[in-house]
Amino acid sequence: MDNNNELKPRCLKIKAAAKYIAKSVWKLRNLTQAGRIRYIPGDGPTSPWTYDIKALDEYIEKSQIIFPQF
Repeated sequence: MDNNNELKPRCLKIKAAAKYIAKSVWKLRNLTQAGRIRYIPGDGPTSPWTYDIKALDEYIEKSQIIFPQF
């Protein structure tokens, strides 16, 4: 299959999501529990959280700081 035709995932599990935003899994968990990043809950209490790439991109956009010019 040609690499250009591969289906790219829209959602990532927690380890891949943490890597995507360059944070640790624990930091991502804390951000999620604080309501700073939206997630898709699993089917049960032990199911992994899943993150929409659009929500991760939104977090990155909101977290950017522009350094003031003097």
